[in-house]
Amino acid sequence: MISESTKTLNYNYQLASAKEAIRITLSTSNSPVMTTKFTEDSSVLLHLVSQIQPNIPVIWIDTGYNTRATLAFAKDVQTALDLNLHTYQPIGHTITMPPTLDSQEHSDFVNEVKIAPFNRALSELNPDAWLSSIRRHQSEHRSTLSVFDSFNEQLLKVSPLLDWSSENVTRYRLDNDLPLGPACFDPTKGEPLRECGLHLDQARAS
Repeated sequence: MISESTKTLNYNYQLASAKEAIRITLSTSNSPVMTTKFTEDSSVLLHLVSQIQPNIPVIWIDTGYNTRATLAFAKDVQTALDLNLHTYQPIGHTITMPPTLDSQEHSDFVNEVKIAPFNRALSELNPDAWLSSIRRHQSEHRSTLSVFDSFNEQLLKVSPLLDWSSENVTRYRLDNDLPLGPACFDPTKGEPLRECGLHLDQARAS
């Protein structure tokens, strides 16, 4: 059994490490960006980064399949944190039932609603560093990553919360009176703990 004082030490260490990773990124890059999905704990990294660099561009890939709750949450958080939000949506896509994972159409669907808009964001904003809120437990691929990583050998990708426990994410959110977002519907994943494709190196080359 871990004592409360030990939990606090671990929390303070993870918080200090995350802030330092953010500071290093912002001090060594010329055009940093961050991404968000406006899901349950999205407000945590958005708050952490905006306290250090308020006007950093925030990329949101709105696939068109978000729920009303997600859209409302996005609006509330954008207003509360005064986010410099850049929303990218699929071009010419008709909302339909997402194809199943075993369908040949699935990869085309993922590219159309998520990868292509993300590539468009990267092309227009031309970042040299990308701050992401992914965490190690979320997929097998993410479990292999480092806090500081390379994305397609062209972009510094930084995941300050990579090793944060769910308990510490919740603690930061409550300590800072941040809202809990709704569960996010991601039409590209198909099943839990599966990558959507955005965080794979080949995404940008698609």
